Parts: sequence; structure tokens; C-alpha cells
Amino acid sequence: MCLFAGSAVFLVAQGSYRAQIRGVVADASGAVVRDAKTYSLKVEAQGFRPEERTGVVLAVDQQTSLNFAMSPGALATTVEVNTASPLLDTESPTLGTEVTSQYIKNIPLPGRDFFGLTFLSGGVTETTGSGTQDNYPTGTNFVSNGQRNATAEVRIDGSLISAPEQGEGATSNIYYEPSVEVIQEFKIQNNSFSAEFGNNGGTVVNMALKSGTNKFHGSGWWFGQRAGTDARDFFNPESVGSKPNHKRDQYGFAVGGPIRKDKTFFFADVEKVRNDGALNIVASVPTLEERTGDFRNTVNPIYDPIICSPDCSSRTQVISNGNLNVIPSNEIDPVGQKIINLYPKPNLPGEFNNFRFNTIVHAPDHQFDIKLDHQLTDKHRLSGRYSRLSSRFSAPTILGDGDTANEGIAIDPVKAQNASLEYAWTITPKVVWTSHFAVDRVNEAEKENYPDLTSVGFPAYLAQNGLHRMPTIQMTSNSGSNSWSNLFDQCCTDTTFAHTLYSYSSQLLIAKGSHLLKFGGEQRMFFNNFFQPPNPTGLFNFSDDVTSDSPNSGAEGGTQGNPFATLLFGYPDNVSTINIFPAVANKSKETGLYFQDDWKVSSRLTLNLGLRYEWSTPYTERFNRTQFSDFTGDSGMNIDLSSGNHAALDANGNALNFGLQALGLGPKQLIGTTLFPNTFHRRSVPVDRNNWGPRLGFAYQLDQNTVLRGGVGLYYGMSVATNFQYPGTAFRKSATMFFTNDNFNTRAATLANPFPNSNGQGPTPPQDENYGKLAEWGFANGNDLGTSEAQNADLYQWNLGVQRLLPSQIVIGVDYSANHSNHLPFGGYSSTRNRDFISSALLAKLIKDPQFLSIGGTGSPSDSLSTPEPNPFCSLFTGSNCPGTMFNEPDSQYGNTTLPLANLLRPYPQFDGDFEGLPRLVANSWYNSMQIRFQKRTTHHISFEGSYTISKLTDNSSTGANAFVGTLNNGNPQQLDNLRAEHSISANDTPQRLAAAVVFDLPVGRDRWIGSGMNRILDAIIGGWSVSTLITEQSGQPMSIYMSDSRLLDGNQRPNVLCGGRTGVSANTAAIQQVPFLNANCFADPGDQVPGNAPRYFSGLRTDGIHNLDSNLFKEFVPREGMTLQLRAEVFNTFNTPRFATPDTFVGDSSFGIVNSTAPGYTPRGIQWGVRFEF
Repeated sequence: MCLFAGSAVFLVAQGSYRAQIRGVVADASGAVVRDAKTYSLKVEAQGFRPEERTGVVLAVDQQTSLNFAMSPGALATTVEVNTASPLLDTESPTLGTEVTSQYIKNIPLPGRDFFGLTFLSGGVTETTGSGTQDNYPTGTNFVSNGQRNATAEVRIDGSLISAPEQGEGATSNIYYEPSVEVIQEFKIQNNSFSAEFGNNGGTVVNMALKSGTNKFHGSGWWFGQRAGTDARDFFNPESVGSKPNHKRDQYGFAVGGPIRKDKTFFFADVEKVRNDGALNIVASVPTLEERTGDFRNTVNPIYDPIICSPDCSSRTQVISNGNLNVIPSNEIDPVGQKIINLYPKPNLPGEFNNFRFNTIVHAPDHQFDIKLDHQLTDKHRLSGRYSRLSSRFSAPTILGDGDTANEGIAIDPVKAQNASLEYAWTITPKVVWTSHFAVDRVNEAEKENYPDLTSVGFPAYLAQNGLHRMPTIQMTSNSGSNSWSNLFDQCCTDTTFAHTLYSYSSQLLIAKGSHLLKFGGEQRMFFNNFFQPPNPTGLFNFSDDVTSDSPNSGAEGGTQGNPFATLLFGYPDNVSTINIFPAVANKSKETGLYFQDDWKVSSRLTLNLGLRYEWSTPYTERFNRTQFSDFTGDSGMNIDLSSGNHAALDANGNALNFGLQALGLGPKQLIGTTLFPNTFHRRSVPVDRNNWGPRLGFAYQLDQNTVLRGGVGLYYGMSVATNFQYPGTAFRKSATMFFTNDNFNTRAATLANPFPNSNGQGPTPPQDENYGKLAEWGFANGNDLGTSEAQNADLYQWNLGVQRLLPSQIVIGVDYSANHSNHLPFGGYSSTRNRDFISSALLAKLIKDPQFLSIGGTGSPSDSLSTPEPNPFCSLFTGSNCPGTMFNEPDSQYGNTTLPLANLLRPYPQFDGDFEGLPRLVANSWYNSMQIRFQKRTTHHISFEGSYTISKLTDNSSTGANAFVGTLNNGNPQQLDNLRAEHSISANDTPQRLAAAVVFDLPVGRDRWIGSGMNRILDAIIGGWSVSTLITEQSGQPMSIYMSDSRLLDGNQRPNVLCGGRTGVSANTAAIQQVPFLNANCFADPGDQVPGNAPRYFSGLRTDGIHNLDSNLFKEFVPREGMTLQLRAEVFNTFNTPRFATPDTFVGDSSFGIVNSTAPGYTPRGIQWGVRFEF
């Protein structure tokens, strides 16, 4: 890549005329100087004194202008001006932050990860609940200028390294991250950037890697941490036991130089990380008494789900040998008994949090880069890079094993490879053509580990995916799903994937008069082979509802029953499933064309005019294993949903005989069909081809030290249809295991045989295209594609601000930065992909209807909705009592003679639950901020860089894909047809944030203020020390409050708000004293099937903020000229300030409002020692 000294240099003398200086930066021998960033310019004209500017600083991807005022005089006299300050940005309105290699080298960075550099930029904050440590999605999981997390674009030397996240659309991810030791310069741009960038969420991260030169240069380093110098976690005091003996070593070397002088140069580096991190596991495991069925020490009464009253209208509390709350031994399920014995024995008293395990997470990494630059001729140049990372990860569980492998066996093996090739042709001094080709390849292969599922008595047919690991044993409760600990959580653990991203770009740059013109285009092709079956051998959900007196209403609020008791009975509920999922092989494309004109209108004014046109091509699957949901398609079938009368009793015991017509049910034309691709028509999702993105910016130099800048642009977000981790639902199977068909009155299946009607074969295989447009009848149709357009989000961004150069080479910028986004994908656990839900208007009407309330026999709307009704589809399905022949699906409950009433009330009753397609693209957001950026190059032994942001962010959905990241999944909608009611403060709203890095050379030692003449021995001891700090102060982010026992059929229920919500104590005090931070009396249950009035997020209820100082004390020795040895001690979280996690925010939990852990990403004080050698 050719580096230009500036976009234009204007000369003003008697009258005025213009000249432009452009060219390749070369050393004395003519070789290209790749990393030049400080320049000198000299201007001569006949009859005038020459003027020379030295120390002109340019950052990566920066243009600048210099004005020369020349005085009459002789050529022999030169006026020299040193401008070694950071230059004002006089050419562009782009907002962002540049970080040089000097800062990267000297500031303390946890994990020495470039990700931490992003948080120095104005407008950049953490994703709620994620912290500022690099976590999944790696490299992009931050919020920039109020846009969605994990949507940034990341480039190295102009080539793309961020790819679509392999499992979801509309998000990006990075697997290869370069070592900070080889980053020459780092820049983040998050408003009003050039038209050459697009297909992202409004933020671009550019990195330039170091290169070889005509002189050999390089460095070597070691950084290490040990447990002995680290503080304890707040919730792991000394009284609990010894600290985990963790350690971390990070070491490597880098070297660059000539292969052929003046022609060919290389740069290479190798780095290894050996990381054994601390992991503190706190779990709730069954007591020794509970393992035998003895729950006498449990507060909740345990009701017998096996034996009920003669009409099963009520249950009796379990009793054995006259002892209440003791399960009779003859009712204990043998499989359940073996499973409960797999739990470790408690090592702490009590029923909850009675097991603590301090252990180690193993995470070794190994990576290297090789970079070559070759000057073919004076006009042609090639540059290439190959990078590779190999990493492994093993995290113990409460069993002492890794999530997917036995302790000691490395798992999660990931291999990431990234390569790029750049060709630059200087056609003329004013015309340069540059092309990039890059490929990003990542593959991962995880392995199962747990005992074979048959070892505890599960049937062999559950090993449907070729995996024999134990099923997920999930414990849930109305008093909080985390009260009891799960076993063998399989979600996302059995993963094998390989993705390949090819990216091509080409740009023609023309300097014509006062215009710098750019014409170009790019295309990205993403191939994704992915296998990640969720719960591939089954998920068995054991709820306290099953062992309560009324298992359907949930009205007990966790005061009855116990999940461990339910496990001993071997009686899961009907959300237990098994998934049969094949691998997918998807392909999608992103294409963009652009024009950019940076026009120097005058010596003071520069206009930036750009236009970009881009489009996203939704993915196809190599073997056409996709399908498209048509929500208005005519099935060609009609059915009477009101067959049979329902007999019920009113409150006085009088008979209420009425037909289901009273509820609005009757003959119905069934709509909602499925389309399949074929060889000639592989895609039914229309391409959004209306993405024209104009960009307009200006920079006006008010005086020599002041610039007014502003810009506005329309950008387009990533497509929701770039990728998906699963095939269409007809090519996969999510089979529900029905352990009851009559509201838990009788048990229909056992753990030893969860599919009793399958003749020992287990669930039926996926349907494929056997049923045509009627695919997935009788099942939930969780498909991800539809026939509607996959519209890209519209991101409108604008900014206006001023930059001022102050004395001592300090630059301060104050900017108003804002954006408004439309057509964002609406996310949440109750996914807006689903269109098969009972409308809020109908539900509100039903809960006031006495006939409807009488159906369940309890007056509870939830009981009425789950009440079995005559199955109108029975004549279509083959089942034990159904004569149908159209659908042979024995594991569908549509083969039973009854169905829950809720199924008949939904608009697509042929589906057993969801009928999904693309997510609703109706979310929007508003962001307004004042951003103050400050920067000082090194003078007087001090430099600093940072930002202060005041902002407000509102939206009606804070996440699209990957809602599991952080705590984003907490903000789910209540009513899927009333999404406007979801508008609130955003989950990621951060009113204030300060981030600053400071490097200060202590004024003691040779060539410093104090002791400038001291001898070398004394200087080696007390002289030459420096200190650097990384300061972060951040407001807390909003909390969401939900009901622990959500009684809202197709949504997530929030409470009614009665008062402010806080108890008056701070999060710190609440954590220390273990008293509630939230006031339970301020929240009330809105009622069965009634949405609460609580907002999605509370502006006045916020999580603990960040108050952190990282520091670094280092000393440099100069063994000989050109060599530097640096010793350093870095202290992270210097003052050991704890940051507390969000308290329990589920109303009804016994621990509601209690803070019981530190925040994700938080670490107690840790000391890292380091040695660097540079030559």
C-alpha cells in the first residue's frame, strides 16, 4: 500500500496558485518505507525563502493538508518549522481514535489483547453483561456509537479478517487476532467514514502490522502472571479455602528485515500463551438425604405425581413410613436414582450453593505471522501475509470434567488461518490502482466425553446424532432457574465447523487537481460448514411444578415441589426434547461498489463526497436443505376446530355445556405453507437491492489551530440472512418427549423409554420434502427463512464538532455524534421469528370470559389453555387412537385424540407451537452523544490519549442474533404483536464513560529533569523509570425485571411496578452485607396471562459501573545503540475494586434483588511481570 504524504498541500504567495504533493514514501536507497508515519516536507519557489515542515504525523488511513506561508527571500535561507504534534484532522469528519505502536507497547492491556484498545475510543462501551474482556463473539463484542454489538468490521493492512458469525446472521466475529507486539498502528472509525467501507454495523477497525525494512529489527517478550501475587475474588474469601493455583505465560519474538536489499522484505513473529485461569464454581447439588428421597429438611412440600386422588383433581404429599416429604423407595425411578448420584456430594451446609469448587481453566494458544513485501518494479509492488492460530480450551464443570472432554484432555481445538495478498500499481504519480485478496479459514472439532447414556439406563436410540454422551439434565424452578444446578449442558458443546471467507476488493485512486478520487468495489463470499446439534441426545427438564399440587398453573411460585424430587420420580415435563440435526453447508455473498471524492475546495475547506451501493445475497445450502415459510400460503385444506362439546362446571357446581364455537373456533381454512428450493430456484428470499448509501462530510479550518468538522451518511447493517447454523426444519428434527398427555394426571413415558409408541426405534427421522408444502404439520416449525425480503437495517449517522490544537501539543475534539437506525432485526428468547401466537387482543378477551375460565376447572387461564380438547387433526395423523394415514409421525402429539386448547386458538393450528421465518425487521434505535477526545504526543515526558462520552440510547430491541451474549437475553418481548410497547432505554445505554491512557516518564535519571548528569550505575538503579495507566470510569447499565414464573403464553412476562424499585442501598453495600439491592415490594404479579406494566429496561435501576485503574511501572535499559531492554510490572485493577454482577431480577425468586457474584469480565487485582527486548 502506497502511503501519501497528504491529500493536498496548498501554497499561498503573491496571488495564489495550487500544487499537490503526492508520492510513495521511500528510504535513501529507494526502498518503500512501509510504516512511515512522521514526515518532513520542504517547499521551494523562485524568489521566496524555502520553508520546511518536519515531524508531520500521519495515522493509518489519514489524510491531511498543510498550508505554507512563504516570505520573499533568497533560496539559501530556509525557514524550518517543527510540527511534531498530532495534526488536526483537516481533511475528514470521521470520528474515531488512533493508537500508535508506542501506546500499544507501553499501556497495560489485560491479556495483551488488541480488543482492549477499542474502548479508548469515544462512544465505545461494553455489551451489557459482557465486561470489557474479549469474549464471544471475539474481537467484535462491543457497542460502538449505540449500534448493535458484534457488528463491527475489522481489517489488517486493508484486508478483512472479520467474518459473519458462523451460527447466526447480522453479526460478525473474529477468530484470528494479531499479537499487540506486531501492531504498528490501530484505528477505530465509528461515524462518517468513507464510502469505501460498508456492509457492517457502522464501525470499522483498521490495523496496520509491522513490516520489514532494509535493516533488521525485532523484539522478544515474556509476560507472566502467578496466583501468589493475585488478589482473591470478592465471593471467594480466605475462609472458603486456598486460591486456585492459576498461572499465565505469554512469550514470543518478532523479527523483520531484508531478503533482497531494496526489493524484498520480511517480517515474522511467533507467540505462545499458556493460560491456566482460575474458575470458582458455586453450585446447588442434592444433599445426602435428598439422594435417598428424604426431603424432610426442605421447606417446600413434595406432592406425589404418580399417585393422585380418584379423579386426579388433587394430589397428596409424599409419605413413607409415616414420614412426610419422603418419597417411597418403590416410586423412585432407577434411571433418576443413577443420575442424581452423579452429582458431587455437597461440601458446604444448606440446600442452596452447598458446593464450591476452585479449579483451573486450561486455554493454551499458539500463533504466528509471516509477512512479505516485494517491489517488482518502481511501479509495481506485492505484499502478502499468512497468519495462523491454534487454540484449545478446557473448562471443568461441577463433575471436575471439561464441558466436552475429561479433565486433562485438551478440547475445543480451534485452528484459524488468515492470508492476504495486495497488489499496487502506480500507473502514474497521480493514479494508483490497488487490489486486495484475502481468505479467512477457521475450523473447530469438539469431542464428546461423558459416560455413555446407556450406563444410567437411557435407551440406546437416543444416540441419534452419532453421539453417545449423556443428555442434558436441566433443573428449573418457579423460584429461579438457577437455584439448582444442571448436569451435562449440551447447548453448543458438540460443535464441528469450518468456515471460509473470501474477500476481494479493488480501488483506483486518482489525484486530479484539488480532487482525490476513489473508485472501487468489493465482494465477500462466505462458506460455512457447521454442525452444532442442540441437545443431540436429549434434554430432560425437571421442574418443581411436576411435584407441586397444581403442576399446570405455576401459581405456587416455587413454594411447592423440588426439581431433585422430580428427577427421582423420573418425571420430566413436556418441554423435554431431542434434536436430530445434520450439518449444513451454506454460502452467502456481500457486494459493494463505491465512489469517493475528497475535494479541497479552498485552503480552508475540504468536502468529502461519497456514494456506496451494496447488496446482500441470502445464503443457499449446498444440498438445498433449506425451506421458506409462506405465512399466507394456502394449504388447500379446511378443518373444523370446534369438534365436540366441552362440559364444565361453574363456581356453584352447575353444568356449563357449550361448544368451542363460543370461543370463536369453527371451520377454518388453513393457511401457512412451506416452499422448498430446487436446482433452478434455490432462493425464495428476495434480495434487498435498494441500498444506496450517500456520504457527505466537511472539514473547515477556522484558523491554524482549529477545525470545524461534520458529516452525515446512510449506512446499511449486516443481513440477517448471511448464514444460519441449522438446515430447514423439515431436514432436522426436534422431537418433544411427552411424559404426560393429560396435564400430569398420568405419566405417558419413562426415562428408560421416552418414546413408548415408537416400537423401540425412538423418534422418527426428519421429514425431508415428503409432505411438500404441508411439511412440519404436527410439529413446531422453527424455520429461519421466509418469503419476505431480507432487508438490511438502515443506519443514519451524523456528527458535528470542533478540534483544537492547544499548547504542549494537545489536541481536544468535542463532537455531537448521533444515529438513528430502522429495520433492525428484533431479537429475544420469544423470538419474533414466530408468527404462530395467540393475539394479545384475543388473549385479553379470553381471560375475561367465564366459559373459557371454566374449561380448566380452576379458573386459571393457564390451566384452560393447557386443557386437552378433541383433536380435529386426528383423522390426518397415524397414532395409537388416530386412524389418519396422511401424516405418519408417531412422535407428534397430533397423533393423540386430544390437543391443548392453546394449539387450536393459534392462527396456524396445524403446527405444534412456533411457525417461524426471518425475524421481524421492525426494531429501531436512537443514539445521541457528546464525545470529547483528547490526545497528547510525547512532550515534557508525558503523553495521553482517551475520550469522555455522555450519551443516551433508546430502542425497542437491544439484540438481534446471539441474544445469549452477556445479559441481552433478559430483555425479551411480552406481546409479539405489540412490539411498540417494548420501546425503552436500551440494555446498552451508558450515560457516561471515561477511558484514558497515560504514559509518564518519571523525571529522574540521565537526560531527565532531575539527575540529568548522574552516573550510569546510579541511573541504572533509580533513573529511567516510567509509569503508564489505563483509567476507566463508566456508569452502570439498565436492568430488566421479569417474573420468575412467566404466565404469558407466547411472551416473557414482566411485573407491575408499584414504586421506584430500589431498597436504598448501593450495589456495593448490598453485595457486602448480602441484603437486597432491589425492593420486592415494588413489583407485583400482573396476573395469569396479563402483561405487566414494567418497561423492558429501567433507566433508574442500573448495574454496578466500572471504576478501574490498570497501571504499569517499567524501566528501559540501553545495552548498546539500537537495543532496548524493558522490565515491567503491570497491575490490573490496581485498587482491587470489585465490580458486582446484576442482582437476581426475577420477581418471585427467593433471592430476588440479591447480588451473589462479581460481574462477567471482572477480575480481582492481578500482577503481570514482563520483559521486552527490542532491537
